[in-house]
Amino acid sequence: MTRLFSLDKAITVALLAIAMVIALVVIVGEGMIHRDPKAQPVSSERLASPPTPAEPAALVVLEAFFEAANLAAKAEFVRDGARVKPLMMDYHERRGHSFPTLGRVSQGKSASFDGTQMVLFEVEPFSGPRYPVAVVWDGQRFAVDWESLTAYGSMDWSEFIETKPAATQTLRVFVHRVSEAAQIPGLPAGYVSFSMEHRDDSQSLTAVAGPSMSALLQPLVKNGRTPVTLEVVWKPLALGGTPIVEILRLVSLKWSP
Repeated sequence: MTRLFSLDKAITVALLAIAMVIALVVIVGEGMIHRDPKAQPVSSERLASPPTPAEPAALVVLEAFFEAANLAAKAEFVRDGARVKPLMMDYHERRGHSFPTLGRVSQGKSASFDGTQMVLFEVEPFSGPRYPVAVVWDGQRFAVDWESLTAYGSMDWSEFIETKPAATQTLRVFVHRVSEAAQIPGLPAGYVSFSMEHRDDSQSLTAVAGPSMSALLQPLVKNGRTPVTLEVVWKPLALGGTPIVEILRLVSLKWSP
């Protein structure tokens, strides 16, 4: 009996020891789970380099854009399509501008501006003058820079000049500073006159900018006509005065953001 009791006691002690070990493993494991969680994978699109040579791949996209049958199809081939598609609808559908056409196209030329890789083409439409087109590498694919292609603005240039809207407009234009002799007289202190032109119209317009905007623009346009995207508005600079165009903000030192 004494020997049997001793055996039962040994078995009981062994079971208790095993249970303690299991409990200790579970506790430590739980602690490791909470203290050292497994890292979750971070999904990110890696930016790739454009193919070499870049020109043939860019030309395929350019031709696909021109051959697409409608606006929705063309929007698949434009840069930053989600943002630009509503602009395309405004320009082509609401305002009635026809889609650009492609008769012939020049040999593409690779370029880089502000770190952005692109291929520049010159398109000859079925009618009208030639115009430049940039097909931009966005890190994943080539896409047509539609904003530069159309020099899109929130209002047509001719309508902007004729109606002199009081609401602020965004325009893609060329700007250069006019000579001292051509400065508008009687401007408030610090205001400077600039010449503003649209790509589709030979008629230029004199605009003014206040002190801070003038200080920003003057070094940018000192070497001639500079393509810029601006926010502008018609307003009188004196009580009861004739409205003139004031440059309010430099959106971009080019025609696309």
